[in-house]
Amino acid sequence: MSEKIVSFQEFSNMDLRIGKITKAESVAGSKNLVKMLIDVGGENRQAVAGIAQYYSPKELEGKQVAVIVNLQPKKMFGIESNVMILAAEDEKTVSVLLPDRPVKVGSKIR
Repeated sequence: MSEKIVSFQEFSNMDLRIGKITKAESVAGSKNLVKMLIDVGGENRQAVAGIAQYYSPKELEGKQVAVIVNLQPKKMFGIESNVMILAAEDEKTVSVLLPDRPVKVGSKIR
């Protein structure tokens, strides 16, 4: 495994938080994409993620998830995504990263 070393300063520039998925829906015309509204602590952000093969929109709503808030926005299928959900992936599945117990929405990840 090749790893790129990131300085502490580079890491500390990332705004990692716990968000709560308040709404989720399939993206028309895509087999893989789900569009979500995520509360990141008093502000709702839109995310588009390629997790439809692993999670239904109904299954995602209400979940607390780990997110990166300060990434440059990206368009997928013409839909702007301005927050990224963190997930683990191997050859067989994708698993969204969830806190192991409820925490306040918007809590910083350190």
